[in-house]
Amino acid sequence: MPDSYEEEVLQPFLQNLASEAARAVSFFTNSTQYNKVDHVLLAGGVAATAGLAALIEQKSGVHTLVANAFQGMTLANKIKASQLETDAPALMIACGLALRGVDA
Repeated sequence: MPDSYEEEVLQPFLQNLASEAARAVSFFTNSTQYNKVDHVLLAGGVAATAGLAALIEQKSGVHTLVANAFQGMTLANKIKASQLETDAPALMIACGLALRGVDA
C-alpha cells in the first residue's frame, strides 16, 4: 500500500460508510413505526476495521458493536483467540451453518 493509503483511501471510505449507516438508521426511524434503534451490529469483513464501530456510533448516535458469534464459546488450544476475534465478523454465516448440527 502507498504511504498515503490510510488518509487518502481508507479514512474517506470509513467516513462515507459511517455516514451511509447513519443515514440508514435515520431513514429507518423516520419511515417505520419504530422511532428508536437501540443498537447497530456490524458483520462482514469490513466490520473489524479499526475505528469503524466508533465512527458509526458517533455519526448515528446509536450504540454500535462488532458481531462475534464465537464470543462465549470454548476454543480449541490450536485456535488463536486474537486472530479469531479479528476474523469473527466475516465468519458469521460459517458459524451459523456449523451450529445447525449442534444440539444445545
